[in-house]
Amino acid sequence: MFARPALREHRVRATLYLISQSYVSGRTLRGLMDGLCAATDGPSRAVRLERDGAGLWQALSALASDGATEITLRPVGLPFSQSLLAWLPGAAGEWLTRGEAAGMRLHLADDVACDAGVLARIACAPVSSQPIVPRVQGSHGKGWDRPPAHRHHILVCTGPRCHLRDAPDLLGLLKAELDRLSLGDDCLVTATGCLFPCNAGPTVVVYPAGRWFRLPDATAVRRFAETVLQRNQPLPDYETFNTGDLHEPA
Repeated sequence: MFARPALREHRVRATLYLISQSYVSGRTLRGLMDGLCAATDGPSRAVRLERDGAGLWQALSALASDGATEITLRPVGLPFSQSLLAWLPGAAGEWLTRGEAAGMRLHLADDVACDAGVLARIACAPVSSQPIVPRVQGSHGKGWDRPPAHRHHILVCTGPRCHLRDAPDLLGLLKAELDRLSLGDDCLVTATGCLFPCNAGPTVVVYPAGRWFRLPDATAVRRFAETVLQRNQPLPDYETFNTGDLHEPA
């Protein structure tokens, strides 16, 4: 009597491209994302780790919902941040603790900036160019001479660690709330990189009061705008720290 051969496990392999770029137009970003996915065999998605759009956890959940059982994370950046590469296994590993990730396998690919062939193709690629002519004060921009009038200076962290926990588009939602409440002239909103402490994000800081807030969803953003910015009242449910107008930790 012969034993039946073991059934081979069928796995659906997908690719998730992780783009790290702080300053890029929506059109350019969409072209990059679409181009990467179009050139990929099998299911794929692309996300930007900073600022807005779907985050890492949301994209992993979407691929799992689509039936993927094995996902390779592909960093995209020339070069890709070494600190992000060191952080990604832990961030993706936290998602693996969720029930929806049962049976999922994740892999992190190497940074392609280390590939000599990729660098050679970039160096040898045909390019067009345009001449540059002398221009007096060419580095100066219109309206860059002094800060605009404002009552609140709001720093919004759009770095990858805050965006990971950012269910909405935090910056976009906040600007929409300011428009709804006609507070645009009162608020100078500045998108920033890491503000610390990342574990308390998504982080928003309001000066000159020096009040720090964690705004995890649209409801929190709405209450923050109405309570803190419009009525100048405290919001202890979401306030994490108060450093005052002058803060020197060292």
